[in-house]
Amino acid sequence: MFEKLRCEVQKRVTPKRYTHILGVEEKAVELGKKYQADENKLRIAAILHDVAKSMQVDELEKICRENFSAELTEEDLKITEILHGFVGSIIARKEFGIDDTEILDAIKYHTIGKKGLSIVGRIIYIADGIEKNRDYPGVEYLREMTNKDLNQGIICEIDHKEEYLKSVGGKLHKNTLEMKNWLEQLKVGGTR
Repeated sequence: MFEKLRCEVQKRVTPKRYTHILGVEEKAVELGKKYQADENKLRIAAILHDVAKSMQVDELEKICRENFSAELTEEDLKITEILHGFVGSIIARKEFGIDDTEILDAIKYHTIGKKGLSIVGRIIYIADGIEKNRDYPGVEYLREMTNKDLNQGIICEIDHKEEYLKSVGGKLHKNTLEMKNWLEQLKVGGTR
């Protein structure tokens, strides 16, 4: 099944994007073993997380308007980097028959996160940013932190993202901020 998914996704994305997808799959499985998450779900979500990445922005926006008008604001629709996750969750469901909510949410929210995101979703979120092909200032630190504590690694990644966005005049998506606050509360409470 995984090989079939990989072949289908490979047809839809650039070679560089496909290499990234394989890196996310590898990192997600590695983290899944460490944090006791379902390997099959992680593999499916990782393989499909960027299935819509090579689609035209106007097509992504159109599909998001038709399917997520209650969830995505006009401001959200202008943040083109997040749309492929939402569309990817639709493709996963409609074209690949994936009906597992945990997998679909992992795909849908892999760029912005979400308060209450499952362990599978959180692993896909962070694996997307720290897989072995990613190379940016601070990535090694984020890998180390994630290896020590998944939620703390995500919090550090969000802090890093927030600094970067401020430097270019942007801001964190509300979902990302809500996820960070939720993870910080979990840390205090000590629950998974």
